[in-house]
Amino acid sequence: MRFLVFGAGALGSVVAARLATCHEVSLVGRRPHVDAIRERGLRVSGKTEVVQESLTAVSSIDQLDGEAPEVILLTVKSYDTEVAVEALAAFHRQSTFVSLQNGLGNEEIIAERAAKVLGAVINQGATFLGPGEVFHAGAGETTLGPFSGTDMDDAEAVAAAFQSAGMAAGAVEDIRTRIWAKVILNAAVNPLTALLRLRTGALLDSEALAETLRLIVDECVAIAAACDVPLQSAEVLATIRAVAEATRDNKSSMLQDLERGRRTEIDAINGALIRRAAERGLPCPINRLLAAMVRAAEA
Repeated sequence: MRFLVFGAGALGSVVAARLATCHEVSLVGRRPHVDAIRERGLRVSGKTEVVQESLTAVSSIDQLDGEAPEVILLTVKSYDTEVAVEALAAFHRQSTFVSLQNGLGNEEIIAERAAKVLGAVINQGATFLGPGEVFHAGAGETTLGPFSGTDMDDAEAVAAAFQSAGMAAGAVEDIRTRIWAKVILNAAVNPLTALLRLRTGALLDSEALAETLRLIVDECVAIAAACDVPLQSAEVLATIRAVAEATRDNKSSMLQDLERGRRTEIDAINGALIRRAAERGLPCPINRLLAAMVRAAEA
């Protein structure tokens, strides 16, 4: 299968390196990272150990040639989704677009332009070490499902391609519920790890943090229910614990952003939940507090 990974940060790089073991993969990223990959390959350490040279790395869509990708994996930050989809206009009618991003609303933005969209939830821990190098801290399952102009056959085909590259993957009919569950996980894990400067596994080592996670999840599940998304706090918490254990050594993307002085995705995660709560007249003081504290840390 021909893949284009658009957004070669930590996650996009790990996924590209794994897929390139048995698929045709092109990767679009920033110039220093792309130049390093061209010179000495993409070096991944941790759960994946590989120096991947069997992929095409470019810094612009214009540098791609050959056939159009069958599948485009978007791994850019959520606030760059609209710009990224516009840059990929040449592929709107032919390629299947898959969002491997954080937050709510990415699929809707993509579907306004692209004919075929799959929703997805990916659980992989990855840290950007420097140009041409990433650390794969934790490996979980990728779940895909029909979103717009696609069906289960499409989702199962992409899941099978992931599986053939040694990544756990599956397909479900109701991807929307899975996306909401992942957003709630991120709304709990990312701000706490970023503000407290903790690796993910540290959330499992404190009774105080366990109670904090429960409070966040309860509020988020109430917002989901108001949006007709049925979730159970106990199930979401169990997933958070499992993911935190599987990615124990990982630095969340939000912590990495703060450490690098970059903008976080708080608006697409907790901010998106706050907006949906406001639309339905629900209070959400915990999410408002977390969002305010992360924005203060950004500043």
